[in-house]
Amino acid sequence: MRTAHLAQFATAHGQSLRSVTAPEGLQFSADEVTRLCHSAPLCTLRCRVYCSAAEALPLLRCEAPCALLHVVKLEAGGFDNNEQTVLDLAAALPAHRGKIKGFIVYQASLENVAVADALMRGVAEAGVSDVSFNNCLLTPASVPGLAPASLPGLTQLLQSDCLERLSIFNRMQVLFEEGPDLTAFCHALRSSTLQKLELKSCQLWLRPAAAGELLAALLGHQTLQDLTLLDYKTDDARRAAGEQLASLFTHTSALQKLDLQFNSLGDACLAPIFDALPRANILKELIFSESWSNETISREFARDVILPAVRANMSLRRLSFVGLGFFKDPLPELLEAQAIVAARTQPDAGAIAAA
Repeated sequence: MRTAHLAQFATAHGQSLRSVTAPEGLQFSADEVTRLCHSAPLCTLRCRVYCSAAEALPLLRCEAPCALLHVVKLEAGGFDNNEQTVLDLAAALPAHRGKIKGFIVYQASLENVAVADALMRGVAEAGVSDVSFNNCLLTPASVPGLAPASLPGLTQLLQSDCLERLSIFNRMQVLFEEGPDLTAFCHALRSSTLQKLELKSCQLWLRPAAAGELLAALLGHQTLQDLTLLDYKTDDARRAAGEQLASLFTHTSALQKLDLQFNSLGDACLAPIFDALPRANILKELIFSESWSNETISREFARDVILPAVRANMSLRRLSFVGLGFFKDPLPELLEAQAIVAARTQPDAGAIAAA
C-alpha cells in the first residue's frame, strides 16, 4: 500500500474509520498526515513521519486535526543550523509520550551542550526506545555534531531505562575522551538494557584509552545483541584494538552481530578477532570491509587464520567483506569463507529430495 492509496481509502471511508496502523515501510510527510486526519477525524492513525523539525511540532502536540495521531517513528531534519528549532522540538517530544517509539534527528547543530542536553531530556521524557543522531559525512561542516561535553546528556538518556537502540553518526568528530564524563557514561552503558549500539564516524580509535574504556564497559553486557563500530582511521594500537574487540566474543553473552566496516584493521588487528571466533557461539553476523578502506587482508592470513576460524564457528550465518573485489580481484579464500557461511542458511538438498 502506498500513501496515496491510503489517502484515497480514508477519503472514501473516513467517517467510519476508527483505527489505522500504516505498514512500517510506509513513510508520510506532515502534509499527508494532516490530510489523512482531516479525512478520518475519528480515526487513530499510527504511522511513520519524515518532515522538518518545524512541521513536526503540531503533530507531536496532537493539534487539530491530529488529535488522535500516533507518530510511531519520527525522522526530523530541516534545522537550518538553528538551535532554537532543536529546543522547540525537544520541548514538544514529551507531549507524545507513550506513542513515539523511534526518533531520528538529521543534521541538527548539537555542539551547544545546553541544546544537546535539552534534546536528550526531551527524548527521555517521551520514552523513546530507538534513537539516532545522524550528522553523516554529507552534513555541512557548519553543523557540528555531538561533542565530548554531550556525554552527561547521553548518560541520562541511558539511565532513563527506555532506550533499547542508540545510533550516533558524528561526522568524523571526536565524541569520547577520557575523564569523569566518559566513566559515568560507561557505568550507565554497562548497566543499561541496550540491545543495539551504533557508533559511526566518532573518531573512536583516535583516543585509544577512551576506546578501551568504552569497550570494557560492553564486556559481559547482558542484552547487547547488535554492535556497529564504523570509523575511518586507526593508529599504531591496532593489535590492542583487535584484542579488545575479540574479548567481546568471550565475555558478552548476547552479542549476535558485530559490524566493523571501514576501520582499516589489517591482519594484525584481525588476528585476535578470528582467533576468538571459534568461541563465539552466539555470534550470527560478522561484517568487515575490504578494498574500500585498505583493510589489506593478505592471502596467507585469509588461508591460515580466517578459513580455519570460520570452519570452527558453527553459529555464524553471515560473513561479509564489503567492497570485496571492487578494486582488485577478490581473494579466493575470502570467497570460500563467505560460501561456507552462506551454505549454512541453505535448505538441505537431501531433505528436499526426500520430501
